[in-house]
Amino acid sequence: MSTRRTFLKTMVAASAFFLPWTHWPKHWEAMLAAWSVEAKVHLTQHEPPLANPTADSGLAAHPTAGSSSAAHVELARDIAALASPQCEGRKAGTAGEAKAAQYLMAEMRELGLKPVTGASYIQAFTLPPMTERRVGGRLTFQAGAAAGEGLRAPSANLLGFLPGERGDEIMLLSAHYDHLGLFEGERYPGANDNASGVACVMRVLRRLLQAEVPPKRTLLVAFWSGEEMGFLGSKAFVQNPPLPLVDIKAVLNVDTVGNGQKGDFALWAYDNNAVVKALQAAAKTQGASAPLVPGGVHNSDQISFAQVGIPAATLMARAWLENNHTVKDVPDFVNKDQIQLASEVVYEATLNLGR
Repeated sequence: MSTRRTFLKTMVAASAFFLPWTHWPKHWEAMLAAWSVEAKVHLTQHEPPLANPTADSGLAAHPTAGSSSAAHVELARDIAALASPQCEGRKAGTAGEAKAAQYLMAEMRELGLKPVTGASYIQAFTLPPMTERRVGGRLTFQAGAAAGEGLRAPSANLLGFLPGERGDEIMLLSAHYDHLGLFEGERYPGANDNASGVACVMRVLRRLLQAEVPPKRTLLVAFWSGEEMGFLGSKAFVQNPPLPLVDIKAVLNVDTVGNGQKGDFALWAYDNNAVVKALQAAAKTQGASAPLVPGGVHNSDQISFAQVGIPAATLMARAWLENNHTVKDVPDFVNKDQIQLASEVVYEATLNLGR
């Protein structure tokens, strides 16, 4: 494992020089594909206490598809995988994030999502130099390089879609999969921020496929990188879209939905747009609340689309700041009931927005 990690880090550093002139996305995915079986095994079976979610939750080993037990097992598995030690906190542009990407691409293939960019789920982009700092007890990034670390690093969004009857009308469902990584000898697992959002999106996709609900609009699924560094992945998508932005009719983003009082959600958006209305209607149906709240200095990836006039909103737990950007954001911290409820809200809103 250490040899492979060293190899990947070497390739990542080299790619920073050659990305603009090579077919790096295809090469990177081919390299990661060699890890597919190992990544699935290690990321889902070697992270206590959620590596075997049925053991510590009392859930049935083989729950009925579509049941609450099945949802809990799925959510626990995805969160445990992304927050595992092997992913090293998923800092954008690192080997740990690459392992998380491999896990997600394997899931996307298994669900039958079609790649957007040729044969690859990867949309590559580069990251500017960043340094970490603590602000009010929370670890954050700021632009600028530490001594001797001035190179840009490659990273990737993961994009897949389910085709609809109206291919020129797209509903985008997204969550960022990066987090903070390792800092001063400590790992920032990012179980709530934002393994919970990724798990929520994956749960919605599985429900759509189990129910065989044919979308009218094409459903584009995006797992963004670089969100923690200033929404860099979603900005890269908007600046270099693999499909016409005019075709995207709605963006529903999910970020940090696994804590707080059950059903107490909130929304970030520029205005009371169609996505906000769909989420609020779905929340009401589920006995939850999702008011539109000001973000202040905080935001998420919906902003990249709102700035170019595309209706967009982010669903989050209203108490999202609790343990946020700290080493306490571990799998035990997240509430699977809260994430499952979020998935019900997102599922219903996605059906309505996809019509």
